[in-house]
Amino acid sequence: MSTNERTRPRTLAEALRTWDDAALGRLLKLRPDLATPIPADTGQLAARATTNASAARAINRLDEFGVDLLEALSALPEPVDLGALAFGVNQPAEIVRPRVDELLALALVWGDEEDLRPIRAVHELLGPTPAGLGPVTTRHFGNLDRLIEEAGPDAREVLAKLTWGPPTGSVEKADRPVTIASARTPVERLLARGLVVPRDANTVVLPRQIGLHLRGGHVLASTRPTPPPLDGKTVSASIADRAAAGAALDLVRLVDRALEQLGTEPPPVLRTGGIGVRELRSLATKTGMEEQAAAAVLEIAYAAGLVAAVEVGTSELWLPTAAYDDWLELNTAHRWAQLVIAWFTGLRAIGLIGRRDTGGATAAARERLVNALAPDLERLLAPEVRRLTLQALAEAGPGTAPTAEAVTTWVAWHRPRRGGQFRDDLVEWTITEASLLGLTGLGSFASHAAVLLGEEPAAEELATAIAPLVPEPVSEFLLQADLTAVAPGPLVRTVQDELTAMADVESHGGGGVYRFSENSVRRAFDLGRTSDQLHKWLAEHSRTPVPQPLTYLIDDVARRHGVLRIGTASTYLRCDDEDVLTQLLSSNLPGIRFRRLAPTVVVSPSPPDMVLSRLREAGLAPLAETFDGVVAVSTAGTRRGEPPRRRTSRDFADSPVELTDEQAQAVIEKLRAGDRVAAERPDELVSEPTAPAETMTVLANAAESGIRTWIAYVDHNGNSSERIVEPVRVADGWLTAYDEDADQPRTYALHRISGARPVEDD
Repeated sequence: MSTNERTRPRTLAEALRTWDDAALGRLLKLRPDLATPIPADTGQLAARATTNASAARAINRLDEFGVDLLEALSALPEPVDLGALAFGVNQPAEIVRPRVDELLALALVWGDEEDLRPIRAVHELLGPTPAGLGPVTTRHFGNLDRLIEEAGPDAREVLAKLTWGPPTGSVEKADRPVTIASARTPVERLLARGLVVPRDANTVVLPRQIGLHLRGGHVLASTRPTPPPLDGKTVSASIADRAAAGAALDLVRLVDRALEQLGTEPPPVLRTGGIGVRELRSLATKTGMEEQAAAAVLEIAYAAGLVAAVEVGTSELWLPTAAYDDWLELNTAHRWAQLVIAWFTGLRAIGLIGRRDTGGATAAARERLVNALAPDLERLLAPEVRRLTLQALAEAGPGTAPTAEAVTTWVAWHRPRRGGQFRDDLVEWTITEASLLGLTGLGSFASHAAVLLGEEPAAEELATAIAPLVPEPVSEFLLQADLTAVAPGPLVRTVQDELTAMADVESHGGGGVYRFSENSVRRAFDLGRTSDQLHKWLAEHSRTPVPQPLTYLIDDVARRHGVLRIGTASTYLRCDDEDVLTQLLSSNLPGIRFRRLAPTVVVSPSPPDMVLSRLREAGLAPLAETFDGVVAVSTAGTRRGEPPRRRTSRDFADSPVELTDEQAQAVIEKLRAGDRVAAERPDELVSEPTAPAETMTVLANAAESGIRTWIAYVDHNGNSSERIVEPVRVADGWLTAYDEDADQPRTYALHRISGARPVEDD
């Protein structure tokens, strides 16, 4: 055995022990799930890295070429060196080498360029037929080309169909033993020569060695070491930025209008969560949006915490939150930035709205249409695909609008094992939502959206980036003789609120057009304004004189406003005896107020059942009647409360939190300490715990002599560990000792120490 063979690691654990801190830190940051909980030593780290669950997380984040390399390593006969791997994927070694280094850094492959070995989990996760190649057979074939030639041209056609996968084919069950002499069909000639082997009575499979030979030694027909091109049309970058900024302003306006409408007419929360289809359609109509756009606007506001389900009495309604009021106080750029950050980092897949819930737990759930604001819209894949989609748009370059197909293919290359069709759907939805959000203009990635692709995008940075493209708000407008007001830019919030109270929004843009009408002016009077107030306010905020038609309109509506009065009354009481009602008015029933409309009629704002109950408590005997005067007969019945709204939970355990440099270094220090303990574990350890008396003797002698000691300790949670300590004192059932990674002495309960052995220093 050569020196190189003796020193070469035999397992992944041995390989990891040779890594320096920088390499281990990179592994922990690339695969943060390995650090939770902190492994006891490198052996435990290696064991965790080779589990299927952890390896799957790492493989699922590889791009297409990385997966191709793993498939080639899994398919090629070991040992595999760099040259054989490069030939297997039909790429130069200079291109393959850095990608192999990435796989080694991820601990999905271990070894060196002369002997590359994928971990066991790679073989299991890629399946028994990597790259469409069949299983390995132990048969020795000799001259394969001669065997294939002897099988005949028609047999070669069968092999050609199986060469690039799938490697299995269906055949009729043979009614006799097949030999070279008795073979009559092409498949029988192949079976007789072992070029295909039977899997069962009706299926044959092409062995891996034959498949590789027929492929000319290449594992894959073609590979793409770089992402596919992002083809598309060319547009003006500056015009695209302005178009995107216009969309951003529209988004802020749409969110504002939608939530104002929610505050005026809050829709109920469905029993299964979300907002009903009819309510969403009504909201879209009243705010002038398409139904799908209204759903997206609500979802973006929900992600930003501006709308929530609120219990109002016995009902649960969708209402703006207090955060919405704070949001209104921000300038336009910051309002937009908050919405974008909430969307970009959120888990909700907005495009699922209106579709069947294919991810439902039951058949009935899968048939149900997904509602806007429903609790089951969260998908872990959503933020990952959003970032990749925006990266693709940015990669195309300023002034380039790539096609949706090109972006979908680009993202699929980066995450070939993530999501499948759902991943492609998320890409299309993200492109649509990015246009709505003002992140793209004319299909091209906006310059101000580049902030999102940083490590930790912040709303402040995003607002600063778009600020030069957002016009400053104005406090004046232009009144015209056709009863319209033209805003030359976005209005200051207070001016906009006052103007929309007396005029209807007719068109939007950088500013907007508002039209005065009899109904809109009446609305202002209903809100408590007077004609004098309207005249004065318009004169103060209009750059042009107030037109005479508008003055006449306001005065005309003011003369007719309030001539007819209307109020509310939940309950009326009528009695032919006026004295009874007179006594009732002075009775002061708790919580009940009355107002007399006629000698024999009084009304109350309280509901009829409450008034009825209070009157009976006062000793009266009222009789309830319907609206048309018919006596209402009450019947016994049961009242049932609504079941609590259930929010489906999803397991996000495969999304571990990324480690900081400090956290990774702390884990490495624990690993190094665990390795030292394992290296100094006494050879004479037995499986049974040592006797307490012997443990006490070893620890007492060590404390007396200052000898480092190995101990096996079980904490109060039942977790066992091994450590090297320097005993200081043994008394009162406790060991006081210095641990290797602590500056202060620690105490250990003696009854929890199952073994102790002195460690001799070299």
